Amino acid sequence: FGSSHPARATRPPPTRWRIPPKHAHLAAMAVPSDLLWECVKKNNAFMRKSTNMKTMSAERGNLLGVHSQKFSGLANKALGLSTKATGKKVKIMLTRSSTRRSRTYRPKTRTSEMGVKRNTKKATEQLEKLMGAGFYRPDLLALAKEKHSRIMRSFKKNRSAAKKKAAAKK
Repeated sequence: FGSSHPARATRPPPTRWRIPPKHAHLAAMAVPSDLLWECVKKNNAFMRKSTNMKTMSAERGNLLGVHSQKFSGLANKALGLSTKATGKKVKIMLTRSSTRRSRTYRPKTRTSEMGVKRNTKKATEQLEKLMGAGFYRPDLLALAKEKHSRIMRSFKKNRSAAKKKAAAKK
């Protein structure tokens, strides 16, 4: 089908790799993680400095809370385990970067949270499925399992202190 319209004849054929004009600003924003870390490592809002201690980080996606490139949720894919109180119950939440590329540029939706099982065996399987088999930060899998076990240990009541309290009341 030939077209006699001059504007249609000069338009280039559509290509798959061309960035649509309304999303052109997103292509310019893709920054390597090494460069991003170099920009934020000396000064950012999440750093917590203290004398005679390592510099800590309060980032939402920082697994250990240590200020380093490996654990940074700003420079890498975010990964964090934390607790969330909902009424009387306390849940263990896994924070990770969103899988949708468009959400990485929106701070509110950059990370997503999902619940983790409290049963250690089931939680281990769940973390292995998400991180190991899903290829999502498999380098932090052992640390995530350790943190989960520490969180579970923190939920346990100190029974010896409860016995001492009961004995003091009598």
